[in-house]
Amino acid sequence: MLNEVLGLELENLNATKKKNFPAIDLADFKNRVAIQVTSTSSIDKIKKTLETFSRYEQQEEFDVLYFYILTEKKPQYNSSTLNDAIPEGFHFDPSEHVLDKDSILQKINSISSTPKIYTISKLYEHEFSDVQIEQRKLKFENGYLSNEPEDITSNMVKISFAKVLFKADLFIDEDKVIEKVNEHLESLGRKKVKTLKPSTLIRKALKQHNLHFEDWIVFEKCIYTFRDLSKNSEPLRKIIDVGTVTSIDCCQFYEQNESSNRVFKNLLRNSLIQLCYFKGIEFFPPRQIFRFKNTSPPGPKQIRWKAKKEATKTVIFEMVNKKEGHVICYRHLAFKASFLNFGADWYLVVNPTWSFTNPGGYQESRFEPDYMAGLKRLENNNSVYYYFRFFAYYLSYTDLFTREYEYLQLLQIEPMTLSPSLDEQKWVPVKTIESGEGSSLPEISLDSEIYTLTFS
Repeated sequence: MLNEVLGLELENLNATKKKNFPAIDLADFKNRVAIQVTSTSSIDKIKKTLETFSRYEQQEEFDVLYFYILTEKKPQYNSSTLNDAIPEGFHFDPSEHVLDKDSILQKINSISSTPKIYTISKLYEHEFSDVQIEQRKLKFENGYLSNEPEDITSNMVKISFAKVLFKADLFIDEDKVIEKVNEHLESLGRKKVKTLKPSTLIRKALKQHNLHFEDWIVFEKCIYTFRDLSKNSEPLRKIIDVGTVTSIDCCQFYEQNESSNRVFKNLLRNSLIQLCYFKGIEFFPPRQIFRFKNTSPPGPKQIRWKAKKEATKTVIFEMVNKKEGHVICYRHLAFKASFLNFGADWYLVVNPTWSFTNPGGYQESRFEPDYMAGLKRLENNNSVYYYFRFFAYYLSYTDLFTREYEYLQLLQIEPMTLSPSLDEQKWVPVKTIESGEGSSLPEISLDSEIYTLTFS
């Protein structure tokens, strides 16, 4: 409902990103909007949340912070009481940014778009109809725990990594690296640079040694990695002060504080980038997604892989204008990744998605929003489930002919038992838009191959 009324693309952070964003519950990273959902309407609650928001510098990620009060907000809040808690340069007005159900109804009353009103009415009709209310009442009275349990599969895969990581001071001739970079920029007719970001400096220094890998992270002017920096054969020793190499217990490191936990998650992500590189999957920073890499020249792509039996899977589809016969864009199978831990157990969270690239095969296609909307209308939980299973098996599979990545491994999927069982038809969100009428783009279809996959 908040997405429709406020025109946002909110996601729930409580499951996967709570430690990184302790002051908020919902976030739209694209539009840079965050929402704290709470039943407490006091000004102290708002002030404490703003202080946490500021302490974790979340104003760098978001331009707007809303509070949604589940009960009822106060008639008025004293803005001067909040001034010290509001981050410098950040705009927060309690009369504008503190919402409750009445605020939402007022915003709905001001909407003039008929399609949006229709969508909102369908959502209300679905959630608050007499039938839905009666069904929930009966289920509560009968007792959920009397239902039979069911086996479910989450989108989390348990991972393993080394027990220790390594830390060292950098030892790079920055002037020499920048000189080489500027020589290259001059040859392209581009402006010289005076400085480089630490991560860029490391990449350029490694490149000058003809080394290309991403499984490291810079933190407080030191490099951290799962690679054993004490070994003379380790390539990273070319850019570090070998006398400063120390090993750190992973558990002790990520449990230190929120900052160390965030650094560790970034190291896991960078290690995943390296693992995916060996599997023909690239990391695309603008969307923070992992997608199958196109060939040069670009074209449709199939891979051979093995689960229960050997199979071929199309991972890049060609989208052709049937009328004019030329390639409009490519459709890459992709996923978003995040990491979370329960004590010492760490998990990779895989959210399957798609990436649409222009005919060059890399840059994002201008048609992507339209195609993504079309796929969301077509795909259901089964298709998302099979894509998750595919990525989990593909990334974990190794054999004599497959290069194994020693610093990060995916383990077998662990099914869970849920009690009570849930009737999917009762909780799947209602689809309010049934077709993409009026679109001039070629029709998009489901990936029918995914339903033929067999897993051991």
